[in-house]
Amino acid sequence: MIYPLVPGFLRSLGATNTLVGVIEGIAEATASLVKSVFGWFSDRVKRRKPFVIAGYALSAVSKPLLAAAGRWGVVLGLRFTERTGKGIRTPARDALLSQSVSERRRGLGFGFHRAMDSLGAACGPLLAMLILYLTDNNVRLVFLSSVVPALIAVSLIFFVRELRTLKDMVAQAKKTGSLGRDFIWFAGIMVVFTLGNSSNAFLLLRAQDAGVAQGMVPLLWVVYSLVGSLTSPLFGALSDRIGRRWTIFGTFFVYSAVYFLFGRFSTSSAMWLLFAGYGLYLGSSQGTFRAFIADLVPAERRATAYGLFETLIGLALLPASLLFGFLWDTFSVQVAFNVGAGFSLVAASLFLFTQIISRHQRS
Repeated sequence: MIYPLVPGFLRSLGATNTLVGVIEGIAEATASLVKSVFGWFSDRVKRRKPFVIAGYALSAVSKPLLAAAGRWGVVLGLRFTERTGKGIRTPARDALLSQSVSERRRGLGFGFHRAMDSLGAACGPLLAMLILYLTDNNVRLVFLSSVVPALIAVSLIFFVRELRTLKDMVAQAKKTGSLGRDFIWFAGIMVVFTLGNSSNAFLLLRAQDAGVAQGMVPLLWVVYSLVGSLTSPLFGALSDRIGRRWTIFGTFFVYSAVYFLFGRFSTSSAMWLLFAGYGLYLGSSQGTFRAFIADLVPAERRATAYGLFETLIGLALLPASLLFGFLWDTFSVQVAFNVGAGFSLVAASLFLFTQIISRHQRS
């Protein structure tokens, strides 16, 4: 409900494009440090569900407080708190999911999870638009209303059943101090990619500058999320069928093409098509990346792996958002998007190189 409205809300409080990048980058990067800590902690205590409950609850409490924010500094603090909740829950949640799906259907399982996440992200902006329409664009009321679905989500977690086999797996597993070379390579490549994958807030600002009315911005997010929701299970199943590596390799090229076109076209009609294209990137990436990590790391170490992965990505978001905002303000929006597309092509080349080396060493 609230995410598509935050960039415009920050601008109304006096924030520049660069400052929006600073706020989004700090919120994501600083809170991401929590992910590696609580991922390791989840593996340590051999529990998943308590971390999921605590993380969703913290996010549920912080979101509606945006309604009282009068300065951008308050928004920064609340965004940090909400992202911290995500940091607490995400590694344990992904590890729990990886243990709940068979290995041969892992891509589809993660794809279905991301589809449900994206479907919620599509329905939320529709609710926001309805509230904006009925209340003469009262953005603060949208923020306040977000507490209702948030609390419903928290209550549903109590019905989730945690598998009790993890303790036995850890007891029988050989103790290792490393997550594996292939995982380290993939995490490093994703850091390179993320340097060109700045906050999505810039895409929303780009749409507004292209002539999309503020009241229609949430609908753009619906298009993006709905396309991601519909395609995520398809790409997940495709990764089960043809291999995760080829799906990931193609994802880098999809992202590069979409970002290049965001810099090239500046009409409101083009924004609708580009957000749909960006939804293809969403559908092909999030679930497949998580399934690939589960392929590389044993079950008893996955929360640690997911936490470290998310931390590295979050830390890279800070310089990525700063760089994008700086390039936009100093040079042009075209330069900013072209640089983002270039980082994705570099990541694709590195990924192909490491996979060739890995296959050669195994043969």
